[in-house]
Amino acid sequence: MRRTVDRTADKVMSMREAVAAFVHDGDTVSLEGFTHLIPTAAGHEIIRQGRRDLTVVR
Repeated sequence: MRRTVDRTADKVMSMREAVAAFVHDGDTVSLEGFTHLIPTAAGHEIIRQGRRDLTVVR
């Protein structure tokens, strides 16, 4: 039996990769999460990458 891997279903990425791919200057973002520290980590990474002119929705 041959096993194939569907690589399009793999959406796991680091916070660094996610912010680089999905958060751009001038975007509107909402920082939500399943645990209390996920939004903090996302906010830290957004600041670290120097994103500007964001509108934050809570």
